[in-house]
Amino acid sequence: MSPKKVNFGKKPETQEPVDLDKWVSERPSAVSQSEQEQPEKMKRLTLDIPESLHKAIKRQAVDAGGASRFQK
Repeated sequence: MSPKKVNFGKKPETQEPVDLDKWVSERPSAVSQSEQEQPEKMKRLTLDIPESLHKAIKRQAVDAGGASRFQK
């Protein structure tokens, strides 16, 4: 069996460092103006949290007038 040969391309040229703050503030928006005005789509998220935190979150939701599927 012959040894495997790997051909590497030339070394990438070094680039000047970029000022990240300037790049972030001046870059074009990835989201169009019409997409920004539309309400954001909701997604469900499942997390494992301690029971005490779960109860506190439910209590706050009830106090704020939110509906809970556990209320009857």
